[in-house]
Amino acid sequence: MEYNKVIRFLEKYDYTYTVKDKIITTNLNLSQNVIIDLSNSQKVIISDELVNWNFLTGGIIMSLKKAIIYNFVAMVFFVFFCQYLEFSNKDFSSLLLVFIGWVLIFTSYYSINLASFKQGIIHCTSE
Repeated sequence: MEYNKVIRFLEKYDYTYTVKDKIITTNLNLSQNVIIDLSNSQKVIISDELVNWNFLTGGIIMSLKKAIIYNFVAMVFFVFFCQYLEFSNKDFSSLLLVFIGWVLIFTSYYSINLASFKQGIIHCTSE
């Protein structure tokens, strides 16, 4: 029953999706996929992944949560690198601010996109 509701929801809002057994993979904007696992009749499992050439991880495939951690570690490394270059009279602070802005903008975009999609799926399966 939930399977039919999810398919109707995806078709109603014109999402691109593929079905394999009871697993539905939905393609969202800008290289973000959401995997809806309906194989367990007790609960719906919703997971996500950022795929090829997205704005947060480049060519590395990983979930949004891991991408946030990945970018945080990269940002900490970049901060220390910029501080090191300050001693050699090179200023990369503007590049650091661009990197921080880039990460914040696309992390917000992907998080909001995922949360709104999950809310739609939860709403359609709870009816």
